[in-house]
Amino acid sequence: MNDKIPIDVVITWVDGNDPLHQRKMSLAVSSEKKKKNNLSKYKEAGEIYYCVQSIIKFAPFIRNIFIVTDNQVPLFIKNKKVHDKRIKVVDHKEIFKGLEEYMPTFNPRCIDALLHRVPGLSERFIYFNDDMFLIKKTQAKDWFTVAGKPVLRGKWSKSYNTMWHKKIAELFYSFTNKRPSYNLAQSVSANMAGFNNRYYRSFHSGRPLLKSVFEEYFKKNPQILRNQLKYKFRNRNQFMPYSLGWHLMIKNRGTDLKSNIGLKEITNIKRNSALDFEQLLNNVHKNPEVFSLNIQDLHLGSKSTQDCFKRWMNNLLGII
Repeated sequence: MNDKIPIDVVITWVDGNDPLHQRKMSLAVSSEKKKKNNLSKYKEAGEIYYCVQSIIKFAPFIRNIFIVTDNQVPLFIKNKKVHDKRIKVVDHKEIFKGLEEYMPTFNPRCIDALLHRVPGLSERFIYFNDDMFLIKKTQAKDWFTVAGKPVLRGKWSKSYNTMWHKKIAELFYSFTNKRPSYNLAQSVSANMAGFNNRYYRSFHSGRPLLKSVFEEYFKKNPQILRNQLKYKFRNRNQFMPYSLGWHLMIKNRGTDLKSNIGLKEITNIKRNSALDFEQLLNNVHKNPEVFSLNIQDLHLGSKSTQDCFKRWMNNLLGII
């Protein structure tokens, strides 16, 4: 990858603990007559600080780090805990310009569909959630090839429309209380790009993307974008924007597909004691193939587990 070609990072973040945000969400829940299940997913435990710090330390080639949020500013920026001019906060108003009727939204699948509209965003960028952390040094070529093609880490999986048991499960979806399926949304995204029998499944780590892919697609298909934005909360009728981007790039732009994910996902935070959790983190870091870590729902872990994570990351990042 040519070092002169800029690569930016975009991180989506919300402070679900903020009373103003909670009131705004409650109004939306009431207006849509939606059950309040899974709204705790929007709460946080300070992960954004470590996400940003890990990118600064382990991806020094990044030009800008854009944090996309809704009228909020992370505490570490307010307190001037980090001094790095590359960090920029982008409000939803900026990416929803001309589409204000769809605000406010509490739906990451809507926000993700507009990340390409971040002002000043480079053509090549990497999309992170705030619960994704780098734990080893990476180079630009780990994300984009020397020729500038995105390096996509995932695996091919059967499309949902080829599996009868998935079709039956969808028929009973309205009677369940489950969140819309993460992998189903990826499968739908692949179908939209012309992949009807399989989809390239992504996992919870940084996702390389090309801005122009989204610009071109939504310019040709403006109604698809508006249909995506109309849902205040995740909905099974939506696609996964970055997955759509991946499949469009695979089809039309050329990519480098890697089966080595380089990721450890921790999804059972409540089941781990602080001691077991720390041992797990140490073992993950010892694995030479793993450079990225995802910890889902850290706020649901015990205080001792959360403190363990922060101590471990502080030590890894050299933060005093």
